[in-house]
Amino acid sequence: MNSVLVIEDDQEILENIEEILELQSFQALTTSSSVAGLQLAKEALPSLVICDVVMPEMDGYTVLSELRQQAETATIPFIFLTGRSERTDVRMGMELGADDYLTKPFTQEELIGAVQSCLNKYDRLTRQSEAQAQAAQSIEKQLQTSQELAEMNSMLLQKLSQGLRHPVSNITIATYMLKQHISDQDLDRYIAILEEECARSTSLLNEVSGLQEYLNPSKINLLRGKLKLRIPL
Repeated sequence: MNSVLVIEDDQEILENIEEILELQSFQALTTSSSVAGLQLAKEALPSLVICDVVMPEMDGYTVLSELRQQAETATIPFIFLTGRSERTDVRMGMELGADDYLTKPFTQEELIGAVQSCLNKYDRLTRQSEAQAQAAQSIEKQLQTSQELAEMNSMLLQKLSQGLRHPVSNITIATYMLKQHISDQDLDRYIAILEEECARSTSLLNEVSGLQEYLNPSKINLLRGKLKLRIPL
């Protein structure tokens, strides 16, 4: 249920607004004191504030200004009530951040129309804000995932380079020695070295190739787990 705070020093008008709101299933919070109303707005955080402009303790402009300066009340919709209809009053209220302006006397339809219009507008703004926040979080997550994938790819290449360095060196030496005049015993030994290092290199290449198929956002968690198990390669 939406709650509406009404700040009005005319008791008859206050009671009339309260009755209209409750008939329309709104929770009405009422006070004839602007100072008390300001405090109640900060404590209850109503869905909407309706406030008279001319008040004995603090005028409606000051109430609105105070609410707009507090983070928790800054976005609460605000409707001014006034017996004056001059354009300067309307403009001043709007410049302070009022959402609507009702000139007394007003009809029940005008009051409910203004209330519902403000609530609908803020509901749309809230949904848009939430959607934008979710979109921003999604983009940030995608960027983080892309960066992590790039780092993992770089790490795999680095591990591959490091892992192949020793086998390639041994293969180069063994190949060179096989071109020399060596005994049958040495021949068998260098052939065995070649076979061992080739098998080692093939195993390393297969392992890295197997991990690379996980280099996409949908398998990022699987890749994290596999790298934890396989490092060092």
